[in-house]
Formats: sequence, structure tokens, C-alpha cells
Amino acid sequence: MELKEESRFFDFEKQRVQTLTLEQLERTHKENDVYGNPLKGIYHYQLINEIIEIAQSKRLDVEIYDMFAVQNKDRNQAGVVKLPQVEEVFGENAVEAHILRRLYANIRIKDIDNDEMTTNLALAFHQKGIQVGFGNMVKVCHNQCMLGRGQYAATYGEDKVEIPQLLEKVDEWFTNYKPLIEDERQKVEKLKKIIVPAEQLYMIIGMLTTIRVAKDTKRKEIRSTQPYPLNQAQISAFTEDMMMRNHLNGQVTLWDVYNSATELYKATGMDISMILPQNQEMVKFIDQFM
Repeated sequence: MELKEESRFFDFEKQRVQTLTLEQLERTHKENDVYGNPLKGIYHYQLINEIIEIAQSKRLDVEIYDMFAVQNKDRNQAGVVKLPQVEEVFGENAVEAHILRRLYANIRIKDIDNDEMTTNLALAFHQKGIQVGFGNMVKVCHNQCMLGRGQYAATYGEDKVEIPQLLEKVDEWFTNYKPLIEDERQKVEKLKKIIVPAEQLYMIIGMLTTIRVAKDTKRKEIRSTQPYPLNQAQISAFTEDMMMRNHLNGQVTLWDVYNSATELYKATGMDISMILPQNQEMVKFIDQFM
């Protein structure tokens, strides 16, 4: 089959975040260790295919909702590497000449969609390892919800798992997806009913700022190891959005608070390794106001 011209090439110099298809991903250069095995234990496209196969084994209607490859400026392991010797064969900027180390994908299950929500498995594949998160997604803006406990797993970090255990976790989510998703949607409806007065909203913004400062400070006396839900740039964007919503509607809800934060957790605007962890931290944060 002849490939379409636009599917033959990437250009990360013009755009550091680019959408791609699974077919393109499968054509990229495979990165191996010294023994010829996948550097992360599995190729990214193999992992996605295995996740899709798990879903299909449960007779779920599944699709790749969207997928992004991301360049970063890591001096030791750049997010995207081009191989000149492969370009000589396939052409300048050819898909086949790229090593993609930073990938974010949304894998959608459509079986119990409603007007507002779909079901989503988020996957982050990057230099640190592999992360997966499961929950509802707001259709119109692709905002990932992770409101339930135990709906996140990673191959690195404090509670790291190996790839087989990570796939077992995915299998467990897909097996029990209906009660997990329905419980989460009930929590969303509860969040929509909780009004956040202006005074409390400004207190929330102050608390988020304090958590961020305590994590980033160089002063060991006040330094915290607690991850933050929002970094400083995100806090500024979040504050502006909350002020505007409060101005337009006369009030905001706790759902507005969470949904505004998740709008910032996108591959196009932040380090993809932090998308799911920061989402989890925001859920922990808003739980205290329920």
C-alpha cells in the first residue's frame, strides 16, 4: 500500500509536539539495549497493541483517541533523535529515521459513553519509564479524570511495577471498567454540586501556591517532598480561569476547580512525565473540600 505523503515525514524542529498514528509509530526506529532487546523492556507500539488486545479480549469497543510524540532538550537522552544514516535511505525527516522516546496516548473505550464523558486509558512512555492511568475523559476537551483510588501505575517511582504487572493492572481496569467509571461519574456529579465561595477559591489558590513553593524552594528548613498539583505557570493560568468563571457565572464549583486543572494537564503544554502524577495530586487536594 502506498503511503500518503503527509504520513512519511516528521519535523520536530518546526513543532516539538506532533500527532501521529500507530502505523507511523510502528515504522519509527527501534531503540535497543546492548543485547538487542527493547530499551524499556517493550517497544511503545507493542505496548499499545497489547493494551488494545486486552480491551478486545473483553469485547470492548476501543480506539486510539489521540497520540503525541514530544521533543525535549535532555542532553543525555533527547525525546526525539534523527538518524542521518537512515535518512539517507528513506529521505530527510522520514518517519523511519526517528527514535521517539517521549510519547503520550489516549486509548478510548466507547462502550458506556454519555453526552459528556467517555472512558479513557492514558499512557505516557518516556525516558523515566512507563505510566498508565484510567478513568473518565471529558469528550469536548479531552480532560482526563482519575478520581478513583488505584487507577494509576508506573514502572518507576515509589510503587513501581514491572511491565507484566502493569499490563495486569490494565486488564483489571478493563475487566471492572463499568463500576469504576460509574463510581467516578457519580463523584463528578457530586463535585458539580459543591459551590466554592470566592473566599475559599482564593484560599485554594494560596494553598496551591504554598505547596508549589515548598516543593521548589532551596531552603531545606521549609522544603517539602510533597509533589504539587500545579506548577507556577499552571497556577497563573488556573487563577485566571477561575477568576473568569467566577466573573461570568457568579460562582464556581469544585468540579470547575478540578476540570480547570485537568485542562492544563496536556502533552502540548507540560512535561508528559508529570501529567498523570500531577492529576493524582490534584485529586488528593480537592478531596479535602468534599
